[in-house]
Amino acid sequence: MATIRNGRISTTFKYTKIIGVPDLSLESLEREYSDKDLQSVASVSSSASTRAAQERRKISRAEGCFITKQPGYHLERVHWVNAVRKDAMLKFEVETLLRDLGIVRQKFSLDAPSNLTPLDRNIHYTLDKLGFLAVTCSKATLQSLISLVEKENSEWQDRGGDYMRHFRFNQPPFTDAMYELVLLHPRHYLQKKGSALTVFTEHEDDLSGKMYLVSPDGALREGSENNKPRLPAFTSNRARASEDVLNPFLVCLNAEIAFRRFRRRPHPLCAEYTELIDLTIDLVHKIYFKPLVDQIEWKLNQSRLAYSKDAEGDVNMGGTVDEFGTGEAVGNDKTITSRVIGKKSRTGTVVKRPGPFASHDEIIEYNQYLMSGYDIHADFMSPIGVFEKVQQWQVDIQ
Repeated sequence: MATIRNGRISTTFKYTKIIGVPDLSLESLEREYSDKDLQSVASVSSSASTRAAQERRKISRAEGCFITKQPGYHLERVHWVNAVRKDAMLKFEVETLLRDLGIVRQKFSLDAPSNLTPLDRNIHYTLDKLGFLAVTCSKATLQSLISLVEKENSEWQDRGGDYMRHFRFNQPPFTDAMYELVLLHPRHYLQKKGSALTVFTEHEDDLSGKMYLVSPDGALREGSENNKPRLPAFTSNRARASEDVLNPFLVCLNAEIAFRRFRRRPHPLCAEYTELIDLTIDLVHKIYFKPLVDQIEWKLNQSRLAYSKDAEGDVNMGGTVDEFGTGEAVGNDKTITSRVIGKKSRTGTVVKRPGPFASHDEIIEYNQYLMSGYDIHADFMSPIGVFEKVQQWQVDIQ
């Protein structure tokens, strides 16, 4: 950043534009910046699509950190589910899968407020890149969600699959969902004795902070002893429009990825954290209801077949296309792919697209991979043209 001007060390760095927040009585700061090439710190990406920017504006700048509740310009708007790379087609597939599972609204996009929360950038990095912690729903909320999903799965089965799972997102437990912070590697997160996470409570227009430390059992508590109260469950932040309320299903999908990776090399956690992990994994297992996922995958294969045989030649899939439209025909191989998908995944691996003989577990693993992208603030172009054709094909084959 340094340069020399008139014999002095200077810099070409310009301050970031500071937008006013009327709800907090904060005015804009007019300083040395260029409106042309710099963005607000509250914006996630300078390459944001118009739609994504419009969606983010639905979240008040006065909304504090999801976990600590402290507002500020240091916050980032975090995606709980994100695609694995800057690929409009993968983004489209993830959004379509979530809609077909019935766990989001039909007009959902990954940039919708129901998939976004403000988060302290240090906590965001610790959660997303380091995997030291995760956020899931509280025990009561998880149990309520499990009950709802079980009921919808039974209805789906009773109707022989001729049914779309339906959840009332404008009613509890969605509107009053509670969340919990789970420390997976507490000593790495708060490294020195006395290190603490300060969490705030809002009292009218004032904030009151309380420090939470890691206790011997690895929980985050009001003191360093195991008998001290744990960090309590918390709500999503300031009131939003009903359609913009944070979707707890998406938070749980994010958490399940972290918990699944943790269980590959587990170590003891406190009983409360272990129970939350078990309930979260159980919920996600029921979300990926096998008969429904098999039906969705069949429809997706039909769409890929039509997509690959586009008479206008919009896309060159590479290689030949087998009868399921999944890429190069390769006998009875369980897993095939027509391209290498990006490696920017929290799973740490690249999972190839499943072939026609793939097992349910392989299909789930692939779909979880698609939704495991690091939340690196990469905005996607809106799917247009060929993706609209895919949507039409999906309608045609139903």
